[in-house]
Amino acid sequence: MATATQNEPLLQMLLDHGVVSAEQVQDIREEQTRSGKPFRDVILNMEILTEAELLQLVAEGLGTRVINLPATDIPPDVIHIIPASVARMYNVVPVEMGNDSVTLATHDLMSPATLDELQFVLSRDISLVMAREDDLKMCVNQFYGDESAPVTEMLSALESEFEATEHVVEIGKEGVNEKFVEEAASSAPVIRFVNLVLYQAVTDRASDIHFEPFENEFKIRYRVDGALYEMAPPPKRLALPVISRIKVMSGLNIAERRLPQDGRLQMNVAGRQIDFRVSSLPTQFGESVVLRVLDRGIVSLELENLGMPDDLYQGIVQDIEKPNGIFLVTGPTGSGKTTTLYSALRRINRIENKLLTAEDPVEYEIDGIVQVPVSDNVGNSFERVLRAFLRQDPDVLMIGEIRDLITAHIAIHASLTGHLVFSTLHTNDAAGAITRLIDMDVEPYLISSTLEAVLGQRLVRRICEQCKTAFRPEQKQLDQLGLTEADVGDRNFCYGAGCTHCNGSGYRGRKGIYEYLSISDPIRDLINQRQPTLIIRQRAIELGMRTLRQDGIRNILDGYTTVDEVIRYT
Repeated sequence: MATATQNEPLLQMLLDHGVVSAEQVQDIREEQTRSGKPFRDVILNMEILTEAELLQLVAEGLGTRVINLPATDIPPDVIHIIPASVARMYNVVPVEMGNDSVTLATHDLMSPATLDELQFVLSRDISLVMAREDDLKMCVNQFYGDESAPVTEMLSALESEFEATEHVVEIGKEGVNEKFVEEAASSAPVIRFVNLVLYQAVTDRASDIHFEPFENEFKIRYRVDGALYEMAPPPKRLALPVISRIKVMSGLNIAERRLPQDGRLQMNVAGRQIDFRVSSLPTQFGESVVLRVLDRGIVSLELENLGMPDDLYQGIVQDIEKPNGIFLVTGPTGSGKTTTLYSALRRINRIENKLLTAEDPVEYEIDGIVQVPVSDNVGNSFERVLRAFLRQDPDVLMIGEIRDLITAHIAIHASLTGHLVFSTLHTNDAAGAITRLIDMDVEPYLISSTLEAVLGQRLVRRICEQCKTAFRPEQKQLDQLGLTEADVGDRNFCYGAGCTHCNGSGYRGRKGIYEYLSISDPIRDLINQRQPTLIIRQRAIELGMRTLRQDGIRNILDGYTTVDEVIRYT
């Protein structure tokens, strides 16, 4: 079992001290994979140890001590030895300092890589003491300002460091020395700035971070709940070192600035292990880089947690338990299709099932599922991977997207030979998936004999619970939704007035709305007759399908979202 813990020192420490058995280590790993929480939180939630016992164990393992942080008298000059951005990013508080050293209080076993990065950023030798997590958070807010303090205040403290550094280079300079760029990207102010941006994005629940160089400015924007927000722009000359820093972290070639590149990075942000998917794109004024934030801590990969109506949930569970057939999820980019498919796969991920996925790229790693990243650059195309899959004796296949006739035929062939196939399509609604397959030149009889169900979905913004305000809808709003006053009855509609909790937007978080087209015999007959989307859709509604608009109205009446959101997405 030592191999099962070699990448997680905390588990190895518990095992070495006889606190857990090999079986418990496996349970901890499975729960960590399922929940996305740090190992420390999983151990505490499973009540294997109390926080005090765990701190003591880690302290003994490191040869240090546990301190009562609130009762520790820390001089102001010690507090100011580290910037607020570093304290927040790593959730540490300085308690003592020497000439070239500092003692930091932390709540978790720090990885050697994180420790090395901290030593470089602070330019000091570091020793650690252990403290309670809640005490650390309280002291960070007390010493370095409340967490809601705007990022601009934290940036201003870094501004002078940028001015002073000798490595800052101008964007777009011809013949910039690559060694010079690399040194600039590895300088302490740039590392600290990038860490601050990532920290702010994760704490604001951003799904994407955009670094965009323009002729006269360098923009950084976050996408939160589907909408983009701009942060205080850094000086334009920092574009090249900042973007180069991200490329270094994600294993990309920083010397190559003429071709698009893809990579990924994993780092500890505010005590959580976060994955980032990185994409760089050459533009007229430098490289534009987008990071997709993959935070398992805020994404639940459990089918029952996706907020589906009970009847729809039961229908999906029934269809994904079938031995063969094709299950499709449709919707535009960013509508949560991949999350739904992962949740469905997790539901049927049992020891007796062999599950294989072909993805471009792999978003979340799930124990027990063989996941293959597709890469056309090395000739590892969807077609090639899927043909190899059928020789791997699978029970269930997931294809990231059916994008052409070849992948469609492989999916159909797999289904006809006794496999269950999951995939996605980019269509406006569930019924449109059938027409899309026919447009790819797939024979209708093959679609009707293999397709089991199509789930159409969108993500609408959820009204902020802190500033939710009820109101009586006007006739104009009812007309937009096709409702009468009798349909609404005495129920109010709601909207978010805007508050600090939701950054004034009135929304916080997102929720799925769905339509579920189950391929029954009447629908199969229409497919074989090559009937258009409108006819198939109308027949499905007659057979009981609730449309995206109808599910959106249900969410409005239940107080989850607004009229504007439902009209915008349906």
